Amino acid sequence: MNDQPAQVPPNRKTHRLKTVVLVLLGFFALYFVYRYSLSSSIQGRLDSIRQAGLPTTCPEIEKWYPQPAAENAADTYREAFGHYEMWTNKEAQFSAPADAANKSRFSSPPHSKRDLLPVDGKAKLPARTEPLPADTQKVIAEYLSDNAEALRLLHQAASIKSCRYPVEFSKGFDMRLPHLSLVREAARMLYLEAIQNTEEQKPQQALESVIASLGVARSLNQEPILISYLVHVACQGITLESLERILNRMPLTDTQLSELAAAIEESENQQGLTRAFVGERYIGIDIFQGIGTGRIAYGEIFNSGNGAIPRISLLVRLYKAAGLLELDEMSYLDLMERYVNTTRLPPPECIAASHAVNAKAGHVSQLHVLCHELLPALDNVVIKEGRRAAIVRDMESAVAIERYRLTNGNLPSQLSDLVPTFLPAVPNDPFDGKPLRYKMLTKGYVVYSVGDDREDNGGVEKNSKGVSWVPGTDITFTVER
Repeated sequence: MNDQPAQVPPNRKTHRLKTVVLVLLGFFALYFVYRYSLSSSIQGRLDSIRQAGLPTTCPEIEKWYPQPAAENAADTYREAFGHYEMWTNKEAQFSAPADAANKSRFSSPPHSKRDLLPVDGKAKLPARTEPLPADTQKVIAEYLSDNAEALRLLHQAASIKSCRYPVEFSKGFDMRLPHLSLVREAARMLYLEAIQNTEEQKPQQALESVIASLGVARSLNQEPILISYLVHVACQGITLESLERILNRMPLTDTQLSELAAAIEESENQQGLTRAFVGERYIGIDIFQGIGTGRIAYGEIFNSGNGAIPRISLLVRLYKAAGLLELDEMSYLDLMERYVNTTRLPPPECIAASHAVNAKAGHVSQLHVLCHELLPALDNVVIKEGRRAAIVRDMESAVAIERYRLTNGNLPSQLSDLVPTFLPAVPNDPFDGKPLRYKMLTKGYVVYSVGDDREDNGGVEKNSKGVSWVPGTDITFTVER
């Protein structure tokens, strides 16, 4: 009996080795084809964007957002910003405890000097038909005096039509935009100037403050960055408030109203939302490519520590090796293409289409973590665009109503009375596509959009808690004069 183990013939060993090698080669070939197809799919999407004339790289977006050929308003605005006196010092009187034994009993909360300002601080403005208290007028006058040179330059810059602030697109998502907070501050400062001129019954100067404020908002019209667009929207909202207060306190001449109507029209930019989304897509592309090459670390994008992206380097490498990063980017590019296309639609179609894209984004696989991180707020941005359009259309209609009143000695019974002398057509409501609403009051009128909830609430501008922009309220322009 032979106790030796059976020997595997050499040719069988060779056959098994060849089989293993062929399987491995087949696996690597399939993996190569898989990765190549992912890369080709992404490149095809990027090529399609470029063929549409839109940017995907830093040089492309720099070319797409060129420097003004003539005078650049940003140069004058930046000079104005350099003269800001922001009142961050603690020069106001501080309150002290009324009872040293009971620290909770204060005569009033402590304030900094800036806190005493309305609009830019914590002080509240009276109702739009009421005059300012004398002490508030004094504080505003002092603030404007401290910023006289800045205001002079803001008015000068508003007369320059082209504007491009310095933006370092090469930094991608990490770009710094220090001018945005200063632009918003400029709109607030001009609001305070409009208030002061209104209190002093200086209609021409108040008008110039509003037009300069529209110029500040217009300075961001072409900037293809989402946050810049949102600041533009905020500045237009500030301008609405200042104009509303002016028209409640004093009339303007027809010449002044015509000048104001032209300034409102000039401040409009129908491509603003599209440009913002295109710029946002560029930043998203930069993030994906930066992570793919290792130029950007996951930790730079995700700071919450919620475990959405594994922080262990091995798992991160597996995520990239499995092609999940490319699949993630493909989903992002597809959804962003849909978002960009929706921004080209007129409201309210734009709003409805963005809701549909947002719903589709909600069904994207949770493995596409970057896509989920970069997209969530975009649907809200489209809503803000609807509000912005409503604000502008309210302003245009109110100016036309005031011109009608000057000409006819009474208010129009309906907005169609303004056509064609004072308006080419009755503006449509961005939220439901119907004509803007108009209601005569016991004294004055209100023109309004139904707003986010798409319900006609009769021109209610605040709910029972004094909050605007919520269900049960409308987007209004009210003149009680």
